[in-house]
Amino acid sequence: MINKRILKIVEILLNQQSYITIDQISRQLSVSNKTIRNDLQLVSEWLADNQLQLIKKTGIGVRIEGDRSQKLHILETVRRRNKSVIEHSPAARKTFIGMQLATYESCRIYELSEMLFVSRATIHKDLLSLSKDMHVFNITLHRKNNNGISIEGKEKDIRNFLLELMLRDNGYQRFTQLVQDEFYPCDGSYVFAGLEATDDEMHDFIACILRSHNRYIESLDFQSIVVILLRIYAAYLRIQEKHIIALSPELLCDMDQKPFFQEAQELTDRLANHYRLTIPKAETRYLQLYFLANQGNHADRGKDQEEANELCEQLLASWSEQLNIPFTEDEDLRKSIYTHLCSSITRFRHNIPNENPLMPEINHLYKHTLAIVKNSICCIEDRFHCEVSDDELSYLALHLAASLERMKQPLRTVLVTHGGSAIASILKQKLIHQINEIDIIAEESFLSIQHCDLTHAELIISTIELTIKCDIPVLIINPLLHDYDILRLKDVIKDFYKQKNDPMKRKTALSKQ
Repeated sequence: MINKRILKIVEILLNQQSYITIDQISRQLSVSNKTIRNDLQLVSEWLADNQLQLIKKTGIGVRIEGDRSQKLHILETVRRRNKSVIEHSPAARKTFIGMQLATYESCRIYELSEMLFVSRATIHKDLLSLSKDMHVFNITLHRKNNNGISIEGKEKDIRNFLLELMLRDNGYQRFTQLVQDEFYPCDGSYVFAGLEATDDEMHDFIACILRSHNRYIESLDFQSIVVILLRIYAAYLRIQEKHIIALSPELLCDMDQKPFFQEAQELTDRLANHYRLTIPKAETRYLQLYFLANQGNHADRGKDQEEANELCEQLLASWSEQLNIPFTEDEDLRKSIYTHLCSSITRFRHNIPNENPLMPEINHLYKHTLAIVKNSICCIEDRFHCEVSDDELSYLALHLAASLERMKQPLRTVLVTHGGSAIASILKQKLIHQINEIDIIAEESFLSIQHCDLTHAELIISTIELTIKCDIPVLIINPLLHDYDILRLKDVIKDFYKQKNDPMKRKTALSKQ
């Protein structure tokens, strides 16, 4: 891989029949004259490696000289690579390097430097930062002589790390499109640059799995299908490099009694035939274990269900205590948490991650809910001697958020009108149908509102300015409630509604009583 701007400069030069000035190139690429001058040294070196020569003439410009057929060959190569190359931010470089290390037996610093078109010092800094990420997966970076580097760790941890890299890579969205569109127009460009995986290769892999009409795969929602395809692809890459999962004899024996072996066997057989691979039975059993860990309705009878029930009650009790809300009385929440835990127990026991691609959005939308859940999961970690992942926490937070949504109450609202009964009736119906966050508990006039009992009111909506003295918010609207009035109302009321139903504020209010 090479810096995209360098390739663009080469493409511009190859398309010229004569000399072109540096100013002309800089305008085409929207960069400074100085940047192009610096890049041309790199262009010259790259062209020399490809049997071409960069000619510079002061006051005239630059051009490429060499064999015509070689020029055409290089132009086609550059055009193809321009579709694949992306500029790498520090985060993207880390992902790229991590993928290289997780896919190949070893890498060299200078090779990574050339591929990413940065200095060796930059690669060393990236590796230092990447080491911290790998530590979370119990993986260590091993440095060899001659700038060689590799990673060491349990096979399942390396695969989990590789899957995490694919989920955070820019290519994830492209991969999702490939899954969605059976007729995706592939052009040979990279999906995951760090894996050197092109779109046509990925499309073939996806088709191999999805065309099997596997009963387990077909039972999943779309997001789960995407994640499991990535997990199987990670396994496929590692098996290609002769890295095989290790399972204890006891676990292999135990899995004989579990469901999903046939479904896992169908997929591993299909992969073995399609790619002419030898896939050991342990790999099939591990895939079976992953299927089992993500399908709650097949939890073992007895101990697992008993543990799921105990953990469910402990979580509900913790959430109730933290927020002063009786979650133990929410049967829908109890059922959803119990079902989730039935499958989670297998994951906790065997350190199998539960990837959630929506985690960044959940973290943004339900920050406080996540904090509540995080404060409660010591009961799980103590029981299974594991660390509950952020992905797992985000799923639990969604269940808790759903319960909080069900408990939300509308703003008790008093409606004040002055345009007659017909207008009042129309206005009330518009408000009821278009703003769900309010509950109109009383209708008053300009005079009656002066003596009205507002003890239970939380909001006043009026078609006329009021002079009453109270701490209740008053929103003034047009009697005919135009579209812009509705939009404004929704925006303002949304904030009041959030304040009322914020569980953290509810807890604070209750503690003061």
